[in-house]
Amino acid sequence: MRSPTAVAVRCTGGWPWRLLNVVLPTLAAGVAAAWALLHFEAPVAPAAAVAAAVLLLSWRLSRPRERLLQWDGQRWTADGLPGRLQLMFDLGPFMLLRLHPADAASGRVPWLAVTAAEAGAAWHALRAAVYSRPPETPAGAARPERAAD
Repeated sequence: MRSPTAVAVRCTGGWPWRLLNVVLPTLAAGVAAAWALLHFEAPVAPAAAVAAAVLLLSWRLSRPRERLLQWDGQRWTADGLPGRLQLMFDLGPFMLLRLHPADAASGRVPWLAVTAAEAGAAWHALRAAVYSRPPETPAGAARPERAAD
């Protein structure tokens, strides 16, 4: 089976990713504050102020960070960090991916949000590479789980 062609995409996730990074913490903070206020039988109105503060803070902190996602036909890299790519979910024009680094000691596990608008003409090639099986080891090479004694 032929591996998909090489592809490189600069991704930030666009407005859907930023919106998700703003709305989820805002809702969580607002609900938690409302629950705490109700627990102490206090008025719930201050929960709106907490939600507003978290909204402003999360908007400020959610600036898009551009990453370069590359497939060279053999391996995935994100900003030069090689690893195994995992598709977390696919909504058609939006994909959320996770790169598990080849070097487990690096400690970073980047999440990559990609939109069709950002990828442009490379969207089809990117999707083909994401959904393809990883390349197999050459016939003469020993597989790690079946290494000869």
